[in-house]
Amino acid sequence: MEEKQRWREQLLPALECKYEEFRLLGYKHVTIDGLWECLWTRKWKGELADQKLHELVSDILSLSPGEYMAFVTRQSYQQAAGGDELERVLKELL
Repeated sequence: MEEKQRWREQLLPALECKYEEFRLLGYKHVTIDGLWECLWTRKWKGELADQKLHELVSDILSLSPGEYMAFVTRQSYQQAAGGDELERVLKELL
């Protein structure tokens, strides 16, 4: 089993807890897959080798709706415009 899947299975209870929290706050389109991808790509940058389990659980439980929505928004822009186009637009704006 690959590392990413192994960690996901181990962290699933914390992911489910965060999912339920977001749903209670009114975020009806949140998914466990979306939460996992947000954490994997933004917080952990695809590398968990040096992390302790309690640190990862803390990262999950401290994920804010704003962080998650920024991730989802960026993902949708990347899918719509293509990654290179998004980078160009962001550079123009900054």
